[in-house]
Amino acid sequence: MNDSKKIRIVLADDHRLFREGLRRLLELESDIEIVGEAKDGEEAVDLVLATDPDIVLLDINMPKMDGGQVIKQLKGSPIHSRFVAITAYDDEEHLATLSAIGINGYILKSSSMPDLLAALRAVFNGESYVDPKVAGKLLSSFQKRKEEQDVMLLLTQREKEVLFWLSQGFNNAEISSKMVLSEKTVKNHVSHLLKKLGLNDRTQAAVLAWRMGLVQSSSTAPSM
Repeated sequence: MNDSKKIRIVLADDHRLFREGLRRLLELESDIEIVGEAKDGEEAVDLVLATDPDIVLLDINMPKMDGGQVIKQLKGSPIHSRFVAITAYDDEEHLATLSAIGINGYILKSSSMPDLLAALRAVFNGESYVDPKVAGKLLSSFQKRKEEQDVMLLLTQREKEVLFWLSQGFNNAEISSKMVLSEKTVKNHVSHLLKKLGLNDRTQAAVLAWRMGLVQSSSTAPSM
């Protein structure tokens, strides 16, 4: 863990029994502190802005504002929170959508408590986490397209860096700022890497980055 600092968490889920049960279990952990609960997306945004927790553990389907909308709205705020989705969906499409907006962890509601704790602690320590069951599906899907690994070798270093930032949920303007490039140059890099990888859009590129293990948190893009 990150020294002896407690992991401050906001829980957001519209099912009260699930939320309260989860809170009781998490509070048994000496390194975790629940700083608030929210029953819908709007309440979650307000609570996170007020408490700036280390992690927002949120359901994908919530009233008023879904998990994806919550993350998008909070990404543009001055908070430093990281996001872990807890969901019943185990398909690649949902993971791809969430990874494209910059989620840090993905855990299934059917998973065990040790898996959830592993996800929270990994994300708190600056890592990304995908539920083992989902990761297994992604691996199975990836094994059907082993040529992807070879295609990655076609990317230039710049294109790999752009793919990294794209997988973190950043748009072209934000990537241009981070890489000190013009927005037009970034747009060209995105276009070229999509063509080289045989992909149609940024969402597909984001899920490929998850498959390849390129998704990780860092103040600078990693060497690839």
